[in-house]
Amino acid sequence: MKKLAILCISLLFAAGTALRAQDEITFSSVHRLDGALYSYPGAGSEMTFGASALYTFFEGNLGDFSWSVSNHWLSTEPASLYRDLTLSTTYTFLDWAYLAYGIGDFTVTLGKQCVALGGFEYDKYDYEIFDPLASRYWNDGSSYQWGGMLSWAPSENHSFDLQFVSSPTFYMPELRQDETLVFPTAPFEQKYFAGGDYGLFLRWYGSIGNLSTIWSISNATYHNILGRGNYVDLVLGNRFEAGNWNFTLDYYYRWGMNYQAMFSVEDRLSDHFALLWKAGYIDGARTDRSYQFGTALQYYPLQESDNLRIHALCSYGNFYGDTLTVGLGLTWRFDWTLLER
Repeated sequence: MKKLAILCISLLFAAGTALRAQDEITFSSVHRLDGALYSYPGAGSEMTFGASALYTFFEGNLGDFSWSVSNHWLSTEPASLYRDLTLSTTYTFLDWAYLAYGIGDFTVTLGKQCVALGGFEYDKYDYEIFDPLASRYWNDGSSYQWGGMLSWAPSENHSFDLQFVSSPTFYMPELRQDETLVFPTAPFEQKYFAGGDYGLFLRWYGSIGNLSTIWSISNATYHNILGRGNYVDLVLGNRFEAGNWNFTLDYYYRWGMNYQAMFSVEDRLSDHFALLWKAGYIDGARTDRSYQFGTALQYYPLQESDNLRIHALCSYGNFYGDTLTVGLGLTWRFDWTLLER
């Protein structure tokens, strides 16, 4: 905890120094309002506010320094954002807060940040994601952790990230009925870096012609009453662009346990409309086979801006038991430049 406090103080001091001579300071707010109907065949249905939320982003840069703070102020369960603030297993009102320093082809980032997991789905902002169409890695992971990252960009088309953070909670597979497992007490109920648990990530961003990649390999440790263990995850995100079409395959493999594949096709029909189809599949030695598929229609009414999005979606699958979901929503982002010089 003392080390974490020292890191926080150092970040605040550095951010204060940068603030006195910022090249640019920007502020953004994102407002999302959703309505969703979840129907469970043979078990009734329920209406919720879906992924309704309020986010803000406070960012700036000064020469080789840059910084960013993202807050998640409201959700459908707002009280949960303001309790258990010291645990690495929960989402809080502070998504990230980091300071980055670049020198040449290298950048060092310190603070709370998104874990460097591969895949195009994980590379999106939270407010851009349609939860009923998302993978279990995205839905079940505690993706914001404290730590540091070293990045190297040898060219415009390739960059590499090496990240060391507090141990995140990633998708825990449901076991077959004839298997038993003592679930870890950490990282599933732990404070940041408690018990020496950590996450180590290596990620590659690549661009070769019409093909883009976000690949990663990671090791996350945990401990329980049986001793220590770790999860090794390989994630291969691949996207091929052809005109207004995007074809994306995110493949997740957890060594010795399961694999998961998420395939999507997106067509930018016009300046104002986009259509998304998405399907997912999970299987493995220690996981029940499950699937999910659906579609989302997106409408952007503003001229020359995607800051306002209205969407309608429908999905069906059994990632969390047989569920049919129908939803409507609106997402509106506002941007202000507070200082530019």
